[in-house]
Amino acid sequence: MNKSSMPEADWKHIVDKYLNNTCTREELHQLLQWVNEEPDNEALISLLRLRWEQQQVLTADDPERWNRRFDQLLTTTPPHRKVVISKRAIIAAAATVLLMLTTGITYYLYRSHSSIVTPPAMVKFNDVPPGGNRAMLTLADGTQISLDSAANGVLATQGGTSISKQQNGQIAYNGTATDARYQYNTMSIPKAGKYSLVLPDGSKIWLNSASSLRYPLAFGKERRVMLTGEAYFEIAPDAKRPFIVEVNKSELHVLGTSFNVMAYAEEAQTKTTLVDGALAVNYQGSHTLLKPGQQATITTENNKITVEPADLEEALAWKNDRFYFNNTDIRTAMRQLERWYDVDVTFRDTLNMRLNGTVSRTVSISGVLKLLTLTGEANFSIQGKTVSVGK
Repeated sequence: MNKSSMPEADWKHIVDKYLNNTCTREELHQLLQWVNEEPDNEALISLLRLRWEQQQVLTADDPERWNRRFDQLLTTTPPHRKVVISKRAIIAAAATVLLMLTTGITYYLYRSHSSIVTPPAMVKFNDVPPGGNRAMLTLADGTQISLDSAANGVLATQGGTSISKQQNGQIAYNGTATDARYQYNTMSIPKAGKYSLVLPDGSKIWLNSASSLRYPLAFGKERRVMLTGEAYFEIAPDAKRPFIVEVNKSELHVLGTSFNVMAYAEEAQTKTTLVDGALAVNYQGSHTLLKPGQQATITTENNKITVEPADLEEALAWKNDRFYFNNTDIRTAMRQLERWYDVDVTFRDTLNMRLNGTVSRTVSISGVLKLLTLTGEANFSIQGKTVSVGK
């Protein structure tokens, strides 16, 4: 049944259910079909736009990401009904819908065990701002420099190597003094922080919250660094000097490669994701060579390296300032929030739920938590720096 054959009160009722996040998946697709049939329906567009304007915590993505998310949404359509949404409808009326679909609404659309969501009672949130560019640089002589408060320009000179903070906030090293290879710096990222640097060989590294990197002021016959936490690497090619990352009792050997390493101590697995190039993973006598688009997982329980196709969007989400949940256990998701917002999370109840969806890391924690309440299975409260999670 299309909208034109229904009483106006009936289709407006479904719109109201949608705006309250209580419509079924079938009703949602029916609503989108109406948008497709009547892209110039001003009353419908007005209602949807009002909903968007009320969702101040959401942020827009680029059109390509909207289209990918929209296509992913359509794959959840029940098999007996295939809904086709035209590009004209997307451009004319569904931009507002797509903005919502890329964020909070996705959480309940992808839940396979229930087609109806009953939102939990609203909870009062205190608020915690998102993380930002924060880091501590420890020099070879033990001097510590807070990079988030340091002015741009040369910060220090050691062993003939100058250390500078650039206009974009990135730290860069310049110089090749021979004794510099024996002097080490450490960049430490606190919770609620991130930072990036350019090593003396031109390699670029982005560090996530609660991470650290130890590296020499200059490289000798090999380029070796030590990582804890998570980082994304873009290694400058140098066929004569392999780049080696020591992390969690394993070594990663590269020449010119882009890859991500997630190796937090509180996580049960170390994951290395190769974007391009070639990467050898060595762990306690086991060796494997990754190809672009593959991910190596090391689980401490079985001491094995498992290689699978990678979800690059998930692996690189943090670098792109997003949370990306792909069938993610809620405890794993909340650990991500702990690191980025520097909060402590406690669970009042046992929750066996998984999350799917994406949301910006640039919003306050209350914005993320309000979206998570759309699952209908959890609610949240904040007292100071403690987030309580329950049914």
